[in-house]
Amino acid sequence: MKKVKILVDAHVFDYSYQGTTTYISGLYNSLVKYNDLEITICAHDIEGVQRFFSNPAFKFIKLNSKSKVYRLAFELPRIIKEGGYNYAHFQYIVPFVKSCMYINTIHDVLFLEYPQYFSLTYRLINGTLFRISAAKSDILLTVSNYSKEHISQKFHIPLDELLVTPNGVSVNTSGVHNTTTLKTKNILYVSRYEYRKNHIDLLNAFLALKLYQQGYKLTFVGSKNAPIEQAAFNKLQQQIPEHLSSHIIFLENLTFDELNTLYIKAEYFVYPSLAEGFGIPPIEAAIYNCKVLCSSTTAMADYTFFKHRFDPNIKGELENKLREIMKDNEYPFEQIREKVLAIYSWDNISGILYKRLSKG
Repeated sequence: MKKVKILVDAHVFDYSYQGTTTYISGLYNSLVKYNDLEITICAHDIEGVQRFFSNPAFKFIKLNSKSKVYRLAFELPRIIKEGGYNYAHFQYIVPFVKSCMYINTIHDVLFLEYPQYFSLTYRLINGTLFRISAAKSDILLTVSNYSKEHISQKFHIPLDELLVTPNGVSVNTSGVHNTTTLKTKNILYVSRYEYRKNHIDLLNAFLALKLYQQGYKLTFVGSKNAPIEQAAFNKLQQQIPEHLSSHIIFLENLTFDELNTLYIKAEYFVYPSLAEGFGIPPIEAAIYNCKVLCSSTTAMADYTFFKHRFDPNIKGELENKLREIMKDNEYPFEQIREKVLAIYSWDNISGILYKRLSKG
């Protein structure tokens, strides 16, 4: 049987780990089980990316250039042509030259909806490139109903031409039923540092409720590699009273096991983001029996299974809802966990793409 050959542009793994990397890893580690697919991962750091794609069925190609323009204009079209690939999968932007059928995931167009969080240069360049890439794509994917509606509106694409393949949960769920007995007084937030991620409102609620007097720690986990991330991190740090700095913990570059341990031990997980194309951490936290307090805006409107949600645009609501969830002695851990596993299974999600690939 002749296999369908798919090339996956995974250059993003050479940088900070984020939602896009979780998406590619989860999707293709599930798709690789189909024997009629041959999946090749390309990146600069082959050894690094192989840690995420350990199945021996995967093939790998090393990218030589770190220039975004050269990669899209020359290197990837050459690799596609020489390898005879049927499909190539990209995130947001596809190569300038059409050399096979393109799969493209546009995770969101938040920069068009919330321009205040993005530079003018970013908006102008990506607004054009995303629109052109969407038109060149043979299979166009996105990760939430929210993003689907807005991509359709902004780029004038019929809704039925967009497939929703959300992020799934890629966690070890064995033996998590009793994790409520391992909880410590920790409030956790996992997210890269950006102003739209709204770290400061969570910090202010923590301080206003004086949770440090009850023995609680507030832990932020996220990268600050990009200039915008470093700027948001610096502003957050400036808001912390010096005498309370020991109650605020900052972590980054964690392994999966280290992050999962934090989920297991955290009593509460709060996700106060103002704008998301998806938002993976709340559903990961739910798997590990954290009490989740989640924003209800943008793509997170899909998370109706969470008992406690709030609108971060309403002043004081985060503080009130945090107080409310801390008094909840009947939190439905198991019901929420089962709902997350049912909706965000990578096997189900990869099956959506596989079905579309089978149509040719």
